[in-house]
Amino acid sequence: MRTILKLSCLILPLFAVSLFALGQGKTPVVPTSRVPAVDSKPRDDKSVPESAQPIYYSAARALEWLKLTNKPDGHFVYGFQPALRVRLDGDNLLSQAGATFALARAARYFRDPRGAAIAKQAALTLVNLEWMDDPEDKSVRYPVPPPSAINRLSANGMMLSAIFELPGPESYKDLLDQADRLANYLRKQQRDDGSLFVAVGNNVIHGSSDEADADHAGWALQGIIRSHKHRPAEWKLDLLRKARPYYHTLWQGKKNLSTVCSHTPAYAEAYVQTRDPDFADTVFKMNDWLIDLQYREDADSSRKHWTGGFPARADRKDAPDISSALTAESLADACRVAKHFGDLPRLQRYERALLINLHFLRGLQYTPAKAEHFVDAFRPSILGAFHASHHDGNLRIDYTQHALCAMVQYLEGVVE
Repeated sequence: MRTILKLSCLILPLFAVSLFALGQGKTPVVPTSRVPAVDSKPRDDKSVPESAQPIYYSAARALEWLKLTNKPDGHFVYGFQPALRVRLDGDNLLSQAGATFALARAARYFRDPRGAAIAKQAALTLVNLEWMDDPEDKSVRYPVPPPSAINRLSANGMMLSAIFELPGPESYKDLLDQADRLANYLRKQQRDDGSLFVAVGNNVIHGSSDEADADHAGWALQGIIRSHKHRPAEWKLDLLRKARPYYHTLWQGKKNLSTVCSHTPAYAEAYVQTRDPDFADTVFKMNDWLIDLQYREDADSSRKHWTGGFPARADRKDAPDISSALTAESLADACRVAKHFGDLPRLQRYERALLINLHFLRGLQYTPAKAEHFVDAFRPSILGAFHASHHDGNLRIDYTQHALCAMVQYLEGVVE
């Protein structure tokens, strides 16, 4: 823990001349009128088993990096190329909401008041400036950009997840009122067969594939079930119960990674809250299939660094990259279900697969040793962040988001 504290002390004063030398020129201090109610005593690393401490420290470094990427306007720096110190294009609401979600989850776990305050301010900024009320129904709120620019299912779902991962979210009436409107929008998008699609008037918008549509629906379901934990409503459980068989059947017809990764966290949380065995059954079937895709130790020395990763697509055997963080999130939640269900053999299989997956991901994190070739003043802007692959050092907030979320879910939901 002393190492983490020293790293924090180094990063904070140098950050103004590192990451924000890319264009901001200001220290990323976000004003907030109220610091969230976080346990005043920081989490002690000594309470974490020795076997889990590498993951603990890795998550702590990622938390520090995410805090430092938040700008004075409440948004996060989307990404940049460390080699050229050039910002990446492609910023979007889903990535911004996802970074807020990851920061909120990690700040709550580590009992970090400053991280929680930044996450709250980011949530307020996004939901107030980037979302709007439906002109015809003030009880409904959705993103300002048109559906052609951002999928409203995944955006609303991710924003809900971010709000309800904040420490003590029930104390933020300003955010909860907005969250109710986000959830109401998702409720109106469910079809009679249980599927969810964005509808504008009588026009139902379909994506590029069934898998892409299911992926967006999965993020929406995650947001709904997380909101139910703090703002219970029977319709939220009904929505999940109607959606699960539709997407389970769809996935069985064409098994794919994206549906597993986006839907498992939703059904896992639903099972933990309800103990409905149907949710556990879907989680088990999806993740039993998932772990068979994992790269195990290869006799080919040129592929040893693939160990623990997953292919980006089930029908391809390409080199694993940061997309394996999504499978880590799924496995972490599958472990939770197996633990609560009392299925020890499954828990052991899932945890073994998760641990070597997280070991693979830690190989994609910038550490002091991996940043030695950068000048001293620039190192703090990358330390703790996760890069794209073993051959691509570019950084994006969603890369760190998924890896950090998986690590915290493991530490909180499996280790504790």
